[in-house]
Amino acid sequence: MYFVDRKRIEETLQFMDELLKEIGKHSFNTFADKLYLERTVHMVIESTLDVGNMMIDGFIMRDPGSFDDIIDILVDEKVIPEHEEVAYKAIIQLRKMVVKDYLQIDHQLLADALRKHIDTLKRFSSHIRHYLDHELGVANAFTNE
Repeated sequence: MYFVDRKRIEETLQFMDELLKEIGKHSFNTFADKLYLERTVHMVIESTLDVGNMMIDGFIMRDPGSFDDIIDILVDEKVIPEHEEVAYKAIIQLRKMVVKDYLQIDHQLLADALRKHIDTLKRFSSHIRHYLDHELGVANAFTNE
């Protein structure tokens, strides 16, 4: 039996989807827009990693050894397609910059990476939902509540 907190996964996916919808409305020229960009990239990364970890834990997949390994496991388990792996990893690699090296953030790099991989990031939610529906069924999902 799987213990997948589908409600929490869905809340996280909806949050991520909303962030990705908003991103195209900004130019990232002002200080406020740059702060918005930093926070958005950070939250997209954390949402991807959190959902990945919830899927891995809930479906009792192998334990990840790194952030990149979370993506490797999702690819190995056919949650996300292999051809999208590079895009997810490219975004995750930005985490160190926005979390630890925040005094030297390259905003152009963040904006370019987000624009380059936005279509793949927007598909993440549908991949997760498809896997959940296929593995658990639409109405018969177990949770740990």
